[in-house]
Amino acid sequence: MRRFLLSWILIAQSASMSAASELAVFHTTSFGGSRSVTLSLAESAVSHDSAFDFDVVITLSEFDGAGAVLYRDGGQHKASVRCVSPATVRINSADYGVYVSARPGADWKHDLWAALCKAPVS
Repeated sequence: MRRFLLSWILIAQSASMSAASELAVFHTTSFGGSRSVTLSLAESAVSHDSAFDFDVVITLSEFDGAGAVLYRDGGQHKASVRCVSPATVRINSADYGVYVSARPGADWKHDLWAALCKAPVS
């Protein structure tokens, strides 16, 4: 049942992400108002690893104060996310615990977890 629900959420997210012309930004960090870096979900799918819920591809972009793109990373940064306790983000072979009570914007790993695991279900 959990896998079915996760698949349904991913389908709904993919449809809404496809409808939007931009990537799904899940975290933004500002540097003194003159520059900002955004992390976005380029892809997400049900994880192939049963210990995780999602496999994702993250992109990185840098913008100036007016919103013009200064840099867009062409790399494919893969990560896996576990929604249930212990909430975890895996990058390469390193596991990072997620403090699920963190405030939004404080940590990009929490924001990634929240974007995937706290998605509204209707």
